[in-house]
Amino acid sequence: MEKNIPKQVEGKSLDCFKTVDLPSLEEATTFFKHIKRKLIDVNHWNEITKAPSATFTIVDASGHTIERPVKKHDYIRIDIPGPGLPSAKGYDWVHVEDITETANAEGADIILTLRPCADPTQEDTDTAHFFKRLATSSILVEQKGRHISLHYAGRNEIINTDNASMLDNLRNFMVGLGAKMGASFPQWKALIEGLGDADNH
Repeated sequence: MEKNIPKQVEGKSLDCFKTVDLPSLEEATTFFKHIKRKLIDVNHWNEITKAPSATFTIVDASGHTIERPVKKHDYIRIDIPGPGLPSAKGYDWVHVEDITETANAEGADIILTLRPCADPTQEDTDTAHFFKRLATSSILVEQKGRHISLHYAGRNEIINTDNASMLDNLRNFMVGLGAKMGASFPQWKALIEGLGDADNH
């Protein structure tokens, strides 16, 4: 499944890992299903992190909240702590580029990949995110026997200062610089830790 993580081409990359070993194959299979349920329940990710964090909301092209597990091609509206994006009503936006699941005799895996996109509720085509569209965020969960591994992979993280709005570009530079200097690491680390918390399944 690692091959499904977009290649690192330019900019920064960010990786977070967690592994869990369960006492039996049956328990590992059950735990994997539990992690998968939490992973695709994007609207409640902020409850997993147990800390002040970004809130993620699945929305349609009209901006209405969708209360269901995330699907490929969904839009996700992100409200990060700190200054919001002026042109997108204070939000950052990503598109669900891929959700791939596989299963075999040895185990199973799932990968979810997000990519910055324009605000679908507006005609503006500028990327409504502090990173450029080349950037991706992937979460990979794998079960092999009794072993479960979780991997967050941020790729091609380049600050987005190409928008028409100077205010957007200033804000993106400040937030993007913070993210590149490590400010986004605790967010994704907390999500990976929360998803893989064997005490709460």
